[in-house]
Amino acid sequence: MLPEHEFDVSQFGKGKYRIDGETSQGHFNCIYIIFQRTNSLAPASVPDARESSFTVKSQKVTWRAYKTTVEGRSVIRKEALMPNILPRRKQGNDSDYVWLRIDADSQEILDRLTPDAEGVIQDAAEPGCPANGSQPVRSETNRAPAAAGSRR
Repeated sequence: MLPEHEFDVSQFGKGKYRIDGETSQGHFNCIYIIFQRTNSLAPASVPDARESSFTVKSQKVTWRAYKTTVEGRSVIRKEALMPNILPRRKQGNDSDYVWLRIDADSQEILDRLTPDAEGVIQDAAEPGCPANGSQPVRSETNRAPAAAGSRR
């Protein structure tokens, strides 16, 4: 779970959440968790993206990271799309997938926010686990030829 008093969580639409921390500036340098119907990212592929992965309930989740421009601002976007394996009450298929996204101003900020994003999803998937972040997490980093991904 997130350290108390260091982050604010807000909902900005049905199934759309934003986690702001000390480095957040508007909608930059924060974590987005968006529940969606489809299992596709836009753009579908990104040349020169870096991949990394982490595990949630024995499910491998792959990040992709790449440089892009958002509202005229250069950022490093890191995103992952995973099947929604979080404990929930099924209501249609509007939330079959979870899209995690971070738009960071620097690699340093991205490196700080990534473990927090992974920890939130891992804690949500295992509600019985302690919320102190002490559970083991495995992360892998590699270079993707022309796919998508990032580093944890």
